[in-house]
Amino acid sequence: MKHIKCERNQSRVMNKQQLQLSAMFFYLIAFVNASGWMACPELSPALRLPCKCQIEQNGLDEQLKAVGMNCDHIVFTSDTPQIPFGAPITTFSQRYSGQQTLPTQTFATSNLPIKKLDFSHNAIRRLADKAFNGIQDTLIELRLTDNLFGDSLNPIFSTIEFQTLTNLLILDLSGNKIKAIEEGILKGCEKLDEFQMNHNSLSAVPTNSLNGPLSLRILSLRNNHISVVRSEAFAAQPGLEKIDLRYNRINQLESDAFGQLTKVKEILLAGNRLTRMNSDVFEGIDTLQKLDLSENFITSFPVVALREIENVKVLNLSSNMIKKMDATYLQSLKSLQILDLSRNGITSIPPGTFREQKNLRFLDLSLNSLRTIEDDALEGLNSLQTLIIRDNNILLIPGSALGRLPKLSNLYLDYNRVAALSFEILGSIQAEDIRYMSLSRNVIRELPGGSFQMFKNLLFLDLSGNSLAILNSEMFVGLENSLMELKLGQNKITNIGNIPLKLSQLRRLDLSYNNIVDIPKNAFEGIENLMYLNMSNNHHLAPMPINLLSPLSKLQTFDISNIGLRMIQPELFAKSPNLRTIVIKSNKVSELSEGTFSNLRNLTTVDLSFNNIVTIKPSAFINAMNIRQLSLKGNQLSAFKGEIFNTGTGLEELDISENQLSYLFPTSFRIHPRLRRLVASNNKFNFFPAAIIAGLQFLEHIDLSNNELKTVEELDFARLPRLRQLILSRNNLESISEMAFHNSSQLQYLDLSMNKLERLGERTFEGLARIEFMNLDGNQLSELPETLFERSRLQMLENIILSNNKFETAPLKSLQRQYYFVSFVDLSNNKISEIPADDSIMVNIKRLDLSYNPLNEDSVKNILSEPKTVRELNLAGTGIKHITSLETPFLQNLNLSNNDLRTLDDKIFERATLLESLDLSNNHLKNLKPLSMIWPKLPSLQVLDLSNNSFEIIAQGDFDNLEMLRLLSIHSLEKCSRIEKNAFKNLPNLSELKAYDYPILGYMDVQGILAELPGLEKLDIELKDAAVGSDQLQPANHPRLKELGIRGYRLRSISSSSLAGLKSKDLFIKLRNTSLSNIQPALLFPVPRSANLHLDISGSMITVLTPQLLNTLEDRRNSLQLSGLGSNPIHCDCNARALRRWLPSSHMTDLKCVTPDDLNGKLLIEVGDDELTCNPRKSTTYSQEESSTFPSLPPKPSSRILTRPTTQEPDIIWSVPITQSAKIKTKLPQIKQPMTNDDTLIIGIVGGVVAFIAILIIVICIVRLRMSGPNYPSTHLMPMPMGPGSVQLSYKAAPTIYAVPPYATQSYATLPHKMSSSSQPSLRQNFSTMGRMQANGQQQQPYYIYQDDKAYR
Repeated sequence: MKHIKCERNQSRVMNKQQLQLSAMFFYLIAFVNASGWMACPELSPALRLPCKCQIEQNGLDEQLKAVGMNCDHIVFTSDTPQIPFGAPITTFSQRYSGQQTLPTQTFATSNLPIKKLDFSHNAIRRLADKAFNGIQDTLIELRLTDNLFGDSLNPIFSTIEFQTLTNLLILDLSGNKIKAIEEGILKGCEKLDEFQMNHNSLSAVPTNSLNGPLSLRILSLRNNHISVVRSEAFAAQPGLEKIDLRYNRINQLESDAFGQLTKVKEILLAGNRLTRMNSDVFEGIDTLQKLDLSENFITSFPVVALREIENVKVLNLSSNMIKKMDATYLQSLKSLQILDLSRNGITSIPPGTFREQKNLRFLDLSLNSLRTIEDDALEGLNSLQTLIIRDNNILLIPGSALGRLPKLSNLYLDYNRVAALSFEILGSIQAEDIRYMSLSRNVIRELPGGSFQMFKNLLFLDLSGNSLAILNSEMFVGLENSLMELKLGQNKITNIGNIPLKLSQLRRLDLSYNNIVDIPKNAFEGIENLMYLNMSNNHHLAPMPINLLSPLSKLQTFDISNIGLRMIQPELFAKSPNLRTIVIKSNKVSELSEGTFSNLRNLTTVDLSFNNIVTIKPSAFINAMNIRQLSLKGNQLSAFKGEIFNTGTGLEELDISENQLSYLFPTSFRIHPRLRRLVASNNKFNFFPAAIIAGLQFLEHIDLSNNELKTVEELDFARLPRLRQLILSRNNLESISEMAFHNSSQLQYLDLSMNKLERLGERTFEGLARIEFMNLDGNQLSELPETLFERSRLQMLENIILSNNKFETAPLKSLQRQYYFVSFVDLSNNKISEIPADDSIMVNIKRLDLSYNPLNEDSVKNILSEPKTVRELNLAGTGIKHITSLETPFLQNLNLSNNDLRTLDDKIFERATLLESLDLSNNHLKNLKPLSMIWPKLPSLQVLDLSNNSFEIIAQGDFDNLEMLRLLSIHSLEKCSRIEKNAFKNLPNLSELKAYDYPILGYMDVQGILAELPGLEKLDIELKDAAVGSDQLQPANHPRLKELGIRGYRLRSISSSSLAGLKSKDLFIKLRNTSLSNIQPALLFPVPRSANLHLDISGSMITVLTPQLLNTLEDRRNSLQLSGLGSNPIHCDCNARALRRWLPSSHMTDLKCVTPDDLNGKLLIEVGDDELTCNPRKSTTYSQEESSTFPSLPPKPSSRILTRPTTQEPDIIWSVPITQSAKIKTKLPQIKQPMTNDDTLIIGIVGGVVAFIAILIIVICIVRLRMSGPNYPSTHLMPMPMGPGSVQLSYKAAPTIYAVPPYATQSYATLPHKMSSSSQPSLRQNFSTMGRMQANGQQQQPYYIYQDDKAYR
């Protein structure tokens, strides 16, 4: 009895202490006014955890405070976190921490009022019994995304733990590989409001599993494998308001699929495979307000289906294949407020199309094939506020059409071909309501004064990416009291006028990527309220006036990167005390003097990377105590001292990588106690003093890679309580002390790769709680101590890389100590020949890589039989000759490439039915027919690689029963002589195909093959034709195509229309291993100008890039990346001069000449003009602009004629800088010197419609005068051509004339204005435009098309 009383008294004492502690906790929280996340001990001493905390409102009462705790990436040394009893913690998150179970004990014993719980991105496979005890009554939000609940042989996810959560509102089980859900799993969750099941493997809507909740409003099934939505699929939850089915594989919506949904407001079906819809699919859901059908394959506007949802307000049909609009299509949708028709193929907007859309406020018509907007095309849009018509090849601002939009406030005309702006052109727009206007990436060269004088309320103006050359205050008359943001980057502005802009309300100004060489000291006097100023990449701007920023006392962000700056004057920032971000990277600064950044108390970010800084004077950062980020990367520092600051700072991120540092002083980091991230890679450290980081209790990341460290001494990286990532790769480490990392309990990412380690001590990792990733690749290890990973020393090891070492025996016994945790082991590229048959060693490894080891036959058998739970297995290059069976039922990824397999029996895969990826490339398989017997056993197969085998025929039926296949790689088949066009017909979900390198294949029906694969996103294919036209590839029929590779040594020419129809935002075009000797400038013409384009021309026969092509590339300089030029046979003659001048701005300065022999191997950029000659024995004439594009490489005069190769497509020549006025001479002077081409990309009418009509009148007059003359040869009478090049004209400053490429009769987004068929000249082949002959036999002067003043010659 005394013993029981004693226990009761102890319990009472403990409860009293807990209550006292809880009361003290609440008392401390009540007096904390801090906002944002902070270290938990700083919020309350009772929270002794290495987590972050913040104060949150507890309920509706603002006086009640609670705590949100974020323990992401944190591992606790005990099984559960030690949280004070009754602490007011309402939000708890522990993501990315390797948890395999929920810490149920903590919740049950701590009496926490948890409302929101997040254990996403862990390794939880099941929920333990009573997992939510203690919080079942308070929990309202539970997120368990990206765990492993579906990673089992049971296809149905089942648990009863959710049934106790009676107040749960949000449940998120996304990313768990769940294939199906047990019925009744949500029973008891009566208040559930939102259920997320995204990124799983559901093949159907879980209709019967949705029972339980009484008022479920949101159901999200995004990114699953659903192909059909059955009738009444959502009948169990008639109260659903939002259904998200985006990015599935839905190709059919059955009738009444959304039946019985009485409250539905949103249905999202984007990214599926719908081509059409039944007329009654939306019947009965008149409450629908938002419908998203974007990124499907709909070819015509779904008029009938949409009639049932006449109350819909938001309709998204973007990224489909709609080519036509009609006045009747939208008649029933009178409630529409937002309509997105972008990225289709619409060629025109007929009058009356929007006549009934009185409520439409937002209309997106971007990236269609509109060339003009007719005056009455937008009739009826009386409420329209936002109009987006970017990237449509529009030549003139449709002022008359826009003038009929009384409430238009936001106008986006980016990426068109608008060439002229003026008050007259913009005068038709109802300017008083315009707030946002974007005209970026057009071809505007001049901005007459007063163009915007009527736009008194304009807030945002984007003119970036045009060809403006001057900037003055007259341009923006009328905007003085309204404009807040002005973008003028990526133009050709050379100077800023002496008269200030006088934009009193301007907050943001972008002048980056221009050619500004001088800026007056009073340039910013009229914009005193400016907060953001970007002047970067004006390469010759420096030096800058000392008092330039004096008027800008409110400036917060200043960017002067890459302007050639050599010195930073301390006075530059003296009058800008509010500066927060300063970016001065990529300049030539060599020293920071005292007080450079003095008294900038609000400064948080300074970027000085990639300068030539050798010295930083003491007190360079005076009173910069609030700095958070400092980058000194890529300089010439040999020392870094703390004395550059005169006071302690809040610095959190410091980058001193790529310098000449060999030593750090004791004071280097002492005054930065809150340092979290230290990057010191690529220096010359051979010793790293541990004392300088010993006191940095907040340090989380250290990068010392690519130094000269030879050893890690005892306690060098020990006792750092928050250190999570340590990178020591690519040093000369020969040894690591056994106590080097002792008690750095949060160290989870350790990279020791590419060193010289021969052994590791048994206690090397003692005191660590969890290593998520350990990289020991590229060392000299031959064995590991058996107790190295003993759990008493290291609690958890999950992923380890041991590749490229000297192991002859796999260190599986060492890894066995982490039996329950080790998931991924990489032992590739060692000398292992034998793997024991003991199944207890590898049984729990989920990913195993033994590739490129000399495994014997018994070892292969053991590997394929014993690790029953392996999910990913790589046995590439292990000498396997045959396989008997796979005893791996969980296997999902198998790599058997680079072996000696000749046959495979279908019985091998009988137990591997979950296989998703199979690599059989680089073997000796001879026949696809036996393999086709395997496919029915692999219903989940998504990736298949059969490349580099010995197949002779690829026939129809060889890939049947692979409905889930997404990627097929079947290239490099040396013996393949026939590929049937229907061979890939039954692959409905194929999104990536690699089919090239068939040396003996005579013909391949590319058009027939691609016709069956509309869903392709990536295509790399060989063509057996000498020329490629629009009919072979037809990208317009593959709206998702974002990567197009064309190969074939027979290929000698490619039509520009071959790329017409590509519409993706990011495009990769690869012209590899062809016989193309040149690239036509018009090739990229159909490619959307708004796309980020990567062009790869590796392994072709290109000898030079013409000036026309270079200007095409220059026009896309900010969105185009060119690669592979160096693998072509560059011929260095007079035709390579333009290429040589272009190289400095292209970052390809290492391009070398191949021919002629005397220049072979020389860098082209170092070859002079006198060496770049076509024929030294003949005189030549080489035309050159008076103003050189690259002053650093001035062209040398020559007297040699520049000859041009004959092509099948007309060359389009652009030239001549602008002048003040355009005068057209009716008398045709003799042009003594032929002018070279500039640019074939930009086609626009500089003078507009009026100038164009004037030209036609002049032409008619000329012809009539000639015909009426006595010397007119009537025998040579020919029809008067109206196309480009048909009239000889000389210009001083001429309006642009538009040459029409041969595909102009087609309708694509970036094609020029369509000329009438009667006015187009016949396009003769095999004649250069430089050598056309007139009808009377005399040589005609070349026609010129003017666009740009930049010429690469």
